[in-house]
Amino acid sequence: MSTSVLVVEDAPEIRLMLTSFLKEQGMTAHGVATGAELRTTLPTLRPDIVLLDINLPDADGIALARELRLGEQCGLIFVTSRDSEDDMLSGLDAGGDDYVSKPINLRTLLARIRSVLRRTTEQIITFDGWILDPVRRELFRPDGSMVQLTAGEFNILAALASRMTQPLSRDFLLDVISNRDPREISEHTVDNLIVRLRRKMQLDGVAAPIATVRGVGYALVPLQPVARS
Repeated sequence: MSTSVLVVEDAPEIRLMLTSFLKEQGMTAHGVATGAELRTTLPTLRPDIVLLDINLPDADGIALARELRLGEQCGLIFVTSRDSEDDMLSGLDAGGDDYVSKPINLRTLLARIRSVLRRTTEQIITFDGWILDPVRRELFRPDGSMVQLTAGEFNILAALASRMTQPLSRDFLLDVISNRDPREISEHTVDNLIVRLRRKMQLDGVAAPIATVRGVGYALVPLQPVARS
């Protein structure tokens, strides 16, 4: 079964460009122009990925994603001309898996879509009693309680877990949450997300197993070997 993509974009030329390109890549692509059309189309189409513009004529895409809990229903990539760091973080906090700025590089966008699809098919990862479920995008403490993570926090943790003990650079982690040139935004974006992750993963006075690797970036270094189920 081919990947189903719903493109929510009010500019007809961009909408046609995206749907045509995705169909050429063997995907099923459907385009709508407004938030209202998204609401009516989503329940019947049930897409694997939604490409969502923020500046819609009848809605703000970030607010709409949060209201509809899009990130819990399918992969969500914001595709927008709004390129500030605050917008990106707001999009990720609203459940976005990624944030792509216009003008759109089609090959880069395709890679982003495939990356999101890979994350939804990865196996459950456990470390030091923690359980990371890439399919449901959930993190559970050793006592079984769930940790509420934003999309940006989860994506960084999933990237670290996929390269267990191997340091990942800030630029790499920034690329995990955004396609933008790291030189154009603050290098503290990743640092801030790591701080939030560490705070949420501190357990009974024990620090989160996320180490700072001087001159490189960050690594997940659990005391017990990683297991996949």
